[in-house]
Amino acid sequence: MSGRGGRARGPGHRSFEALRWLARLEVAGIEPLGIALGFGWRTTYSHVERLAKAGLLVRAFDREGSVVAITAAGRRAVGDDRGELRAGATHGSGLRHARAVSWVAALLTLREREWLSEHELRGAADWIVPVVWAGSRGRHRPDLGVVMGESRVAVEVELSRKSPRRLQAILAGHEEAIASGRLAGGLIYVSDRSDVLAAVKRAAQRVGLPERRFRTRALADVQEEVRRLTKEQSAEARGRSGDSQDDAPPPTSRNLEPGARVDGGEVGS
Repeated sequence: MSGRGGRARGPGHRSFEALRWLARLEVAGIEPLGIALGFGWRTTYSHVERLAKAGLLVRAFDREGSVVAITAAGRRAVGDDRGELRAGATHGSGLRHARAVSWVAALLTLREREWLSEHELRGAADWIVPVVWAGSRGRHRPDLGVVMGESRVAVEVELSRKSPRRLQAILAGHEEAIASGRLAGGLIYVSDRSDVLAAVKRAAQRVGLPERRFRTRALADVQEEVRRLTKEQSAEARGRSGDSQDDAPPPTSRNLEPGARVDGGEVGS
């Protein structure tokens, strides 16, 4: 990428906005990253290329497409130097999981929800969910945390089948966190597999999770909603541009209707 006179262009202000968003998740799909920042396809790849050439992120690939991962230099560039990237985050199931989480984060961004990544929840005691075994307890953090008014909602992204025993232990911990008021907004499970969501629903019933505080969503539905919102937003921006080109803001996540719900109001009061 070059600017006037053929000079190479480095990362600019908007590139660093993308890098800061990526730093929250550590790893993200390129498409949800671009959508969350209001970039078009070509613009997204332009920013990714500049950041990669500067050593601030790296790209990884699988059959489902590209992801980007922030580097140690990238973290330092945005003032978020919190250790090494999780092992396996850019390979195999770790890459698939990170991409799926970034789709949910993109939806939360478009909906202007206050959210926290698993990376940001490390060390936040209020978001720790107990894992309730028969004779002992463990600790677990959700993949994303959402603040909805005075309530907190946990989001779990699950792409593989857990054993019934482990799944029930995790959901029993969520039931306890919801009952105590720490996660009063409830729990949302997202997966790309119907059998996983069916298993989660069975475990939720066994541990007594209240129906009004629990919801499952197919990952494909999340992706469809993200793309639909993006199209609607772009159409609105074009309409405003036609009325008054000088007054029309660029299509970013900050231009959406405030107060829109990421979950359609089905989780939470």
